[in-house]
Amino acid sequence: MHDKILDLLRRGETDAALQQARVAASATPEDAAAQRQLAIVLQQAGDYASARAAIGRAIELAPDDPEAHFDLAALLFSEREHDAAQAALGRSIALDPNQFEAYLIQAQLALGRGDLDEAERQRKLAARVDDAHPQLAAIDGMLALRRGDGQLAQQILATAVQRAPDEPQLLYALGFAYMQLGHLAFAEQAFRKVVERVPAATNLHALIADLLRQQGRPADAVEAMAPLLADPAKATPGLARLAGELELEANRPEAALAHLRQALAARPDDPQVLRAALEAWL
Repeated sequence: MHDKILDLLRRGETDAALQQARVAASATPEDAAAQRQLAIVLQQAGDYASARAAIGRAIELAPDDPEAHFDLAALLFSEREHDAAQAALGRSIALDPNQFEAYLIQAQLALGRGDLDEAERQRKLAARVDDAHPQLAAIDGMLALRRGDGQLAQQILATAVQRAPDEPQLLYALGFAYMQLGHLAFAEQAFRKVVERVPAATNLHALIADLLRQQGRPADAVEAMAPLLADPAKATPGLARLAGELELEANRPEAALAHLRQALAARPDDPQVLRAALEAWL
């Protein structure tokens, strides 16, 4: 059952995975692993409150399980509760010093705050657990990028992707390496592969659209934004304005107006929206 649920998640079939996870958790209410898996699926589905309840139940059932504390940390990070997440990571490592992913996340966090020395230290700790893991190359590539060596980053990551072509972290880092080198089409393709493998990474659609716009392909850029525009939670006035501007660049004023009217309804005094709307009307 657990493998089937994970397979559904990998294929982006979140609703089906959630249904199976609920069945498994209900059938074995004292099984901490089932509760952990339910929490993971609930998080993927965007139900963070229920996910936290499920992982809390898993920790109650198995308080010494390092994986449960790690899952709690991942959930807390996604909700930007960094201090609590760091504490959960610490508990996970204390219970099992060989928690590879805990070191990896701490390296990624250090990269995010610009502490390259700490990122490298955590990377070395992770390598003690598994020195052949492909995600180590993602850290190496990002370190090279942050140090301004895009060429080295591209070499590290492209070689790693040949060995692990389905590893999203590698593809994600490679996309940024291509961006730094100005290889926009290669960056676009790398990010598209990430979205194929991780359908939940919807925010990358905006980055892909921007890369397409920079390549002079406004119509393709609008198409790339379609998943965001179709989601009321993500279709912000700014996104609607951008879609309208792209439609204008593609010489489709009627399609532009549909987006710009939406932006105007939310921001009637926005000069950028007004200018774009006037251009579409004329």
